[in-house]
Amino acid sequence: MKRYLLLFFLLAAGTAAFAQAPTRADSLVMRAQQISKQKNYPEAIKAYQLVVQEPTAKPTYKAFSYYNIACYYGLLNDAPNAVANLERAIEAGYIDAEHISEDSDLNLLHGHKQWPKLLARARKLEDKQRIKRPEDVKLVTTDIDHFWQAYTAAQRDTAQARAIFRREYFDKGSQGLQDYYSLKIRNDATFTKRILQRPQYYNSIQSTTLSIAKQKPQIVSAFKRFQELYPAVRFQNIYFVVGGWVSGGTVSDAGLLIGADQVANGPGVNTSELSLLQRNRCAPVTVMPELMVHELVHRNQGSQDGTLLSYALSEGMADFVAEVVTGVKGGANSRLQAYGNAHEQELWTDFKKEMLGTNSDNWIANGAQETPEKPCDLGYYVGYRIVQAYYNKTTDKKQALADILSIRDAKAFLAQSGYESGLASR
Repeated sequence: MKRYLLLFFLLAAGTAAFAQAPTRADSLVMRAQQISKQKNYPEAIKAYQLVVQEPTAKPTYKAFSYYNIACYYGLLNDAPNAVANLERAIEAGYIDAEHISEDSDLNLLHGHKQWPKLLARARKLEDKQRIKRPEDVKLVTTDIDHFWQAYTAAQRDTAQARAIFRREYFDKGSQGLQDYYSLKIRNDATFTKRILQRPQYYNSIQSTTLSIAKQKPQIVSAFKRFQELYPAVRFQNIYFVVGGWVSGGTVSDAGLLIGADQVANGPGVNTSELSLLQRNRCAPVTVMPELMVHELVHRNQGSQDGTLLSYALSEGMADFVAEVVTGVKGGANSRLQAYGNAHEQELWTDFKKEMLGTNSDNWIANGAQETPEKPCDLGYYVGYRIVQAYYNKTTDKKQALADILSIRDAKAFLAQSGYESGLASR
């Protein structure tokens, strides 16, 4: 259950924001999540049972709720109820067979006669939904079209801009935009302010954002190469949205969610209204292949253990795999390479002091620390170099990629990489 707990909580809480008012189902989910944090398993079960009994609850809510109930029964050593609710979860749509098989909350069931049948059922249903060919991946750009229609109207009537964006953009949004809103935007007023306070920038990026759809051949080519190198790759559809500079990319069950306005640089684009960090991160639309591979890696990698080291490996491997697939040095974060290479020893010395803790504030998503001399997000670079060291020392490169994408023990992987000893010998 642990892998999905936070994401589900954010989606549940954020969905209330997207709809402007929480439904009864939203409230029940949030209450269940709060009880879950207290590890009061019998009460958590009761709370999730209220969700599955709620007529207005979405199928996703019911699937996750049944799964959580199964996990709590597993932790209470109640195999019959754990099996019954896991079966309900799978039939309701919880079909991530890999996660089910690895979730320690369900260890009780591993010797149960129904266990192989349940995993087989989940795999069968998952396989039906799986996108097997890169060319079948959908690039959904309708949200960009809706944004520009809303933006034109909002510019004509700035007093009603918030309502216009709600009606013409968010309410018409794809599932990808709904998830992106829930995870990243969360507030109409703040979004509207971010957009309207940068008129020169937004007025200059319309053509580049509208050209994203033309990038599909390059993206498909990169995905095909990824599949050649890692045949087990699981593809997802891609949703391009305008997010007001809250996130360049994230993921949800709908697919890869890309903030198109952060990948919209090009001839004639005016970045004068952007901050130093935003200007440095404002990538051209031509980086789509490496960015898409980076985000796809996040949907195919193993789960984190909560440490800074694990987080850095998660991001670093996404950049390294993107490099291997596309040939672009540093993948989606090539801007970190020059500083990282020039200061690698001191970065490692500082990183090592914090890597087994859970605080990533100095290394990842630390945009406030960006300066003209030193970029932020250098945890990505450290993770990239560790992963690169492992890959370089492994003879079978396909196996190396498989190992990287299935890291379970970050500390052990670091030792196996030989990164630290290799750095010391340079």
